[in-house]
Amino acid sequence: MGTKDIIQKDWRIDLQSNAIKAIVGNFEEKLTAFLEFDKQFNEVAPVSLYKYFSDKLEKLNDVKNNKLWYSAPCEFNDVFDSDIAVDDETLFQEVLKMALPNQSVKKGSKKWIEIREGFKSRLKVLLKEIDKVKTTTGVVCLSENNDSLLMWAHYANNHKGMCVEYNLVKIVKELRFALIPVVYSNKKVILNKLNPQTYKEDSHAIVIESLTSKSLEWSYENEWRIIRDKEACGELWKDEKKGALLGMIKPKSITLGCEASGNFETEVIKYCIESNINLYKMEKDKNKYKLNKKSIVEFN
Repeated sequence: MGTKDIIQKDWRIDLQSNAIKAIVGNFEEKLTAFLEFDKQFNEVAPVSLYKYFSDKLEKLNDVKNNKLWYSAPCEFNDVFDSDIAVDDETLFQEVLKMALPNQSVKKGSKKWIEIREGFKSRLKVLLKEIDKVKTTTGVVCLSENNDSLLMWAHYANNHKGMCVEYNLVKIVKELRFALIPVVYSNKKVILNKLNPQTYKEDSHAIVIESLTSKSLEWSYENEWRIIRDKEACGELWKDEKKGALLGMIKPKSITLGCEASGNFETEVIKYCIESNINLYKMEKDKNKYKLNKKSIVEFN
């Protein structure tokens, strides 16, 4: 791993951590974390983020109407998305200390079993609540990359769709949505503390951390996420579809896939011309496994 990779990993972790504190901490923690997040954000955040779409006209219509679909993680293609590991033993030892401060209890004793059973019951309820988040939270996934061969293949119907560019600063200013960079790791987010005094905040924090953490195998996506829970979506949340169609800013540019054609391509060109949106199309490089962006219409 090179220096650049280490630096990138560090800033992603710092931004994620400060974003979580700014959301769930006490007043002083929120203020301090927000100021630090804002400082780091201005230093490392990219100018633009990108969203890949298939060549379905309904996807284009959402973009035309300045909308994006926020999908629950249970609908994602990564079965590990938002998973949380549980350190049962560490959690139980903490519970023992809180239940019997300055005392020791023999393993297997009546008191030990009583505390153990109560712990298991509470943990089961907590994990059920956390798991529910996967079906009641909407997430939009954006990328720093617009030329990923894998993402064009996976998310743009084998290069037949499009990649839409959004200005990151405008998203924050106009929509007031917090964007959190995804942290990539070989280890899952782990639940290893359970303080009754900060139970609600700790639960909320680990949920947000799990929603913005993925396996290293996905690091090529360089992903950022916007998270909106069911309550924030209100009546726009659709239980049957597990998601919500929410407002988004106007695109900065659109790039068609190298295999885009027919009615879809025609409609994208028409929309970009009518809306003064820069339009490009990807072409396969003649000598390398890479894509080159060719200008179709540019307004600035």
